[in-house]
Amino acid sequence: MSVVEVPPPVTAPTRSGHCRITVRGRDGRETTFDVKKNDMLLKAAVEQGIDYPHNCRVGVCGTCKTRLVAGRVSPMVDLALSPLTNEQIEAGFVLACQAKVRSDLVIEAKLGNGTQLPVKTVSSRVSQWQKLPGDVIDLRLTLDEPVAFNAGQYCTIAESGSFTRRNYSYYDVPPTGDSAGAREIGFLIKRLPGGKFSEWLFSEDRRDTKIWVEGPFGIMGIDDLDRDGLCVAGGTGLAPILSIVGDRLRRSKTAKFTIVFGVRTANDVFANARLNELLAEGEGRVRLITILSHEPAGSSWTGPRGLVTAALTPELGVDFTETAAFICGNLGMVEAVERRLLELGVQPDRIHADKFVPSGTP
Repeated sequence: MSVVEVPPPVTAPTRSGHCRITVRGRDGRETTFDVKKNDMLLKAAVEQGIDYPHNCRVGVCGTCKTRLVAGRVSPMVDLALSPLTNEQIEAGFVLACQAKVRSDLVIEAKLGNGTQLPVKTVSSRVSQWQKLPGDVIDLRLTLDEPVAFNAGQYCTIAESGSFTRRNYSYYDVPPTGDSAGAREIGFLIKRLPGGKFSEWLFSEDRRDTKIWVEGPFGIMGIDDLDRDGLCVAGGTGLAPILSIVGDRLRRSKTAKFTIVFGVRTANDVFANARLNELLAEGEGRVRLITILSHEPAGSSWTGPRGLVTAALTPELGVDFTETAAFICGNLGMVEAVERRLLELGVQPDRIHADKFVPSGTP
């Protein structure tokens, strides 16, 4: 196991077996907290309510990139295979989600704006199990106690008694006002051949099954409230997009959204009911472009064809230099969209991505 070390050592930990983490922000302010030696930096920070930037927590998205100023960490993934560039690695950047703390640390990271919500583990029951086109299930859970979350976030769910845990994004709009949180939450879950959780979920009607929920996690929905948005979703990556757009429509009187939604064929188009609700609620502020990547030639489909990147052109009618982009889908799709948006002039810090890699498959 490699160790990343930057001298000199910092002050001794305040408690035996713990390390002091000092975070230097861009505004010059410092935040300090203690973690147990050998704990993962991001996990320990989030568990203490530190508003640390993150999305995937598995070393894929790069959102938690952190510059190590002083101290030692052990990277749990090969940095050469991470989303970090060679220049970032040489500058001392690591991924907080994959960094095991070995000593006191001084780090540089862009902490959040106070929107971090406490992570909770609660029990629930399946209240809706509905099959949709495209081998997708609309799963809704009734929670035994309310849970607060922000638009675009996700949680971990697991059948009671099972060690198989999977991450899914909420598609609901977060409750507003003085609400303590949602009493019911929903997910769009794609069947993956060989996937332990999805195969179990699809095998029979799971209504009334007990499910454990842990969350929320992620920060994908963060950006200026009134900024127009370009949302690109591949398959069930539509879930956090539904949450983000629905939330912004209710909280902003001016923001407009273009949703580019990609699936394989016309028979795979799902969630029409929720998309239509969103279009109606937007009253002209939401535009939907559904694009099919593998629709048979000669079919009755009259809409656009190709990968989602084919829809991202100057003719799309979006001010790329000012828009906020929200992207969710598989890793290859998201990275291709990111590259295309940078070419079109989208500012890097306005690109918010949720990259997922299927787990539990052969």
